[in-house]
Amino acid sequence: MILIINTADNEKVFIGLAGKGKLLIQKKFKAQYQQAEKLLVEINKLLIIKNSEPGALKGIAVVNGPGPFTALRLGVATANTLAWALNIPVAGIKSTDFSDIRDLIKISEKKVKKVPVGDVVEPLYGKEPNITLKK
Repeated sequence: MILIINTADNEKVFIGLAGKGKLLIQKKFKAQYQQAEKLLVEINKLLIIKNSEPGALKGIAVVNGPGPFTALRLGVATANTLAWALNIPVAGIKSTDFSDIRDLIKISEKKVKKVPVGDVVEPLYGKEPNITLKK
């Protein structure tokens, strides 16, 4: 079973658990400017609903861009940290590489199998960050 994280939308977050080409369970939630507060809590809830634990994960796939600076950074940092803590692979997927959830699952499972444990994912913002006020 793999965890899929998509924070590439500034307002909504998608998380899901997938296995053998199928989406086992998913959660979409609004989190504009609250990804940091909600992401880990919602991942935990998803695992509880599925009656599973983090140790059951075999890998993590995270949409790493392009997208909003802070939202991507939070999704990627969460995926990298969980993968490191659980000693499982983490794979990055561009939002332009899939058209729907089925594509995302298929690509996620393929990439997670090919990535060695210990690799990290970097965010791909698609443009310069806009995190300061213009002068």
